[in-house]
Amino acid sequence: MSENTVTVVEIGSSKLSCVVAQRGVNGIFNIKAKAKVEYAGFFEGEFIEPSLLEDAARNLFSQIQTVYKKKIDKIFVGVPAEFSMVTSTKEQLTFKFKRAVRQSDIDLLLSNASKSIDSDEMEVLSINPISFVLDDNRKTNQPVKVKASKISAELSVILAQSSFISAFNKIWTRIGVEQVEYLSEPLCEAMLILEKEERERTCIVIDVGARSTSVAFIKGDGLTNLTSFSMGGSYITSDLSEACGIAYNDARHLKKEIVLSLRGGNDDNYEIVLLGGRVVKIPLNFANEVVSYRLDLIAKTVNECIRLFAKEYVPYYPIYLCGGGISEIKGGKDYFAKCIGRNISYGLPPIPAMDKPRNASMLGLVNAALQANR
Repeated sequence: MSENTVTVVEIGSSKLSCVVAQRGVNGIFNIKAKAKVEYAGFFEGEFIEPSLLEDAARNLFSQIQTVYKKKIDKIFVGVPAEFSMVTSTKEQLTFKFKRAVRQSDIDLLLSNASKSIDSDEMEVLSINPISFVLDDNRKTNQPVKVKASKISAELSVILAQSSFISAFNKIWTRIGVEQVEYLSEPLCEAMLILEKEERERTCIVIDVGARSTSVAFIKGDGLTNLTSFSMGGSYITSDLSEACGIAYNDARHLKKEIVLSLRGGNDDNYEIVLLGGRVVKIPLNFANEVVSYRLDLIAKTVNECIRLFAKEYVPYYPIYLCGGGISEIKGGKDYFAKCIGRNISYGLPPIPAMDKPRNASMLGLVNAALQANR
């Protein structure tokens, strides 16, 4: 595979996705091939049908290889928040005399931090700087070439479950992939959607997927905290299906019609066409209440996650919403913001024609893979 072409696999909570991409001109990505496979997914950090995981992965690669004919010998795999954790550590170097800080000094700080992590159940995914402190307590995000006699670093360490890495390593080996590099999905997503200037202060990125929601705190080039829970957009679909007495796929169509900002009268309905052509009317206010109820639950849990890591400045942290679980619902973001009691912006990947919140995690992984491959 060409040096500037990467293959990325996203392990979603309801589907596996794969993209083969190159970096194009003017900030675009050239997508050479893409595929998606629905599978049983995961719940609270456990795969629901682990025995069928390999079949889903083989199906995914079979689809990709029908389009992209070249041999794929290396892949980048995103590790979801539910299989990850974040911790922080501090490292320090003292020089014999005052001199310019070198990149090799930063690398040594990161290496020392890596050696201090000892866990059989978790593996280090990445170590990233949150901030540096030089002489006289001078804080900086760019210490290289600055003169100092000592440097200390607050570092973010992202860990992945060893069982997750081990299970997928076996699958990739049997499929015939020679090299695998694992990336933190929440970190890659945040690094793509947030400008460096924004990351000088703490930001919160909420990603609501199909069955999983993550809440990540980002500062500098690392995550300061990360948590997740098993609830997302497919729960809204299930609620509509059950409450309205319609099939799950029909509830999917209904969800696309929902406009949460509407308040109707007794005779206002959503109309959906069922398989077979029958038209069903669903009372507008009733359907909106069903969706609002689940959004309230997701928002309440998100607020609990935020309070878990609360500091005095939490009310001022900017919040960004990614994923398709809420962003695909008309009026969903505004209602969700009202539930949380905070202003929320969409987390948009700065990629022309692909700048949708639902694309943030995959494009974040693609961007990180291209940088790693450089």
